[in-house]
Amino acid sequence: MTPRRLYVPVVLATLATGGLAFFAAGRTWAEADVRAQGLGHATISVSGGDAQPLVPALAVVVVTAALAILAAGPRMRRVIGVLTMLVAAAAIIAVPRSGTDGLQDAVRSAAEESPAYTGPASLGSILYAPWDLVTIAAFVLAIALGAVTLRLAPQWPTMSSRYDAPGSRPAAKDDSGTEMWKAMDRGDDPTA
Repeated sequence: MTPRRLYVPVVLATLATGGLAFFAAGRTWAEADVRAQGLGHATISVSGGDAQPLVPALAVVVVTAALAILAAGPRMRRVIGVLTMLVAAAAIIAVPRSGTDGLQDAVRSAAEESPAYTGPASLGSILYAPWDLVTIAAFVLAIALGAVTLRLAPQWPTMSSRYDAPGSRPAAKDDSGTEMWKAMDRGDDPTA
């Protein structure tokens, strides 16, 4: 497969991994029952975003990087590739893992806000879902896609110059219009 053919799959995969990480961060990562004698019981749940708000924000950065690849030139794409790798690595470090203090502290904080909470003894055992692993896997894939972007960016197609800002285009050589009239005399269409 040629590098040019990898352009669209890499952009779509980067978009999908950022979206998957954002989706997984919004799912329930841990839940527990809060029970107190004489009071009702409550089930509390904590998402990845509740435990670490930085994780969904970094997932949005990965999605934005995928979209930026479309509009950027080769040099800027390399920067985007490096940025994607750094953001994804930071997100992997920030993800609170099942059974760790970060996720347990988030569950305890949610339990303390419950009306059924009367103390540490009222908090039941914590059940963990594998969404933290899904989030980590998505960010690992984002690192790999960032590396592919860094490597192949110069070989990918870019937008034509007609999408450039007017000030970045070369100025016309003759403002008097004589070149346009000469082209029309030759039978050329100066508007084409």
